[in-house]
Amino acid sequence: MKKVLITGANGQLGLELVEVFEAEWEVIATDTHNLDITNREQIEKVFANTKPDLIIHCAAWTDVEGCAENPEKAMFINGEGTKNLAQASKEIGAKLLYISTNEVFDGKKNTAYEETDKPNPINPYAVSKLAGEKFVQEVLEKDGVVVRTSWVYGPKGKSNFPLKIITAADKSGELKVVADEIATPTYAPDLAKAIFDLVRKNPSGIYHLANEGFCSRFEWAIEILKNSGRKNVKVTSIKLKDYVRQSVPPPRSILVNKRARKLGVGLRSWKEALKEHLNT
Repeated sequence: MKKVLITGANGQLGLELVEVFEAEWEVIATDTHNLDITNREQIEKVFANTKPDLIIHCAAWTDVEGCAENPEKAMFINGEGTKNLAQASKEIGAKLLYISTNEVFDGKKNTAYEETDKPNPINPYAVSKLAGEKFVQEVLEKDGVVVRTSWVYGPKGKSNFPLKIITAADKSGELKVVADEIATPTYAPDLAKAIFDLVRKNPSGIYHLANEGFCSRFEWAIEILKNSGRKNVKVTSIKLKDYVRQSVPPPRSILVNKRARKLGVGLRSWKEALKEHLNT
C-alpha cells in the first residue's frame, strides 16, 4: 500500500483528505503538534521514519490579515516551510502536491484565470504562497504539483465564510457584505475528492481545482442565508474600499479548471455544493 503524508491534516481540507485517501492509501496525518514545516531537521526525521510516496502540503499560515502585519513570518512559514518540504521530498524521491491559492493573481483579468496565466500577487499572504509554488516547481520539477483553489469552506471548518455569515446573521439580524470581490466558493469535500482523482492520473505542474461558476461575497452570503432558512435577514452590499482591512484581496480571481478537466477531473457547481453543505 502506498503512503501519503498530509501536512495541516487537522484543517478543514486536511481532514477531508485524510478521509478520502485512507480508503486506498496508508495515511500519515501531520499537523503542528508532530511536524513543524519550518524545522528542516524534524521534517527529514519524520520522512526517514515514515517513507511517504506522496506529500500533500496543506499546512499554511492562512490568516491574510496576520500575513499583512507580519510579511516576514508569512514568508518563513508559507515560503521557506514549503521549500523545506520540497527539498526533503526530493531527497527521498517522493512527489509533493502543494495547495495554493487564487490570490496569487492580481484580479485585473476580466475572464477566469488559466493555469498558464502569469501570477502577480498584491498582498503578503499571496506573495508567500507564490514563493511556495516556485520552490515546489524549481526543487522538484516533474515531481512537484501545484493545486490552486479558492474560498475553501467545509463541514469541518471552524471559521469559514458560511459559518461567519450565519453567526453574524443570528447575532445582529442584518449584514453588510462586499459585492465587488469575485471568485468561486470551493467545498472542501469536493476539493479533496478532486485531488484524490488527480493523484491517480500521476499529475505534474499546475492545476486549478475549484467548484464550477463564480459569485461575489455578497451573492455567496445571499445563497447561504437562503439555503439555511434565513432569507429574511437584511443584507446590504458594500464595496471593497468600504471594508477597511490591511490585506488587499484580488477583486476578480476566478479560476478555470482547464488542465484537470482534460484528465477527466472536475468539480460540480458551487451552488449545488453549498446546498449539500447547509443541508448536512
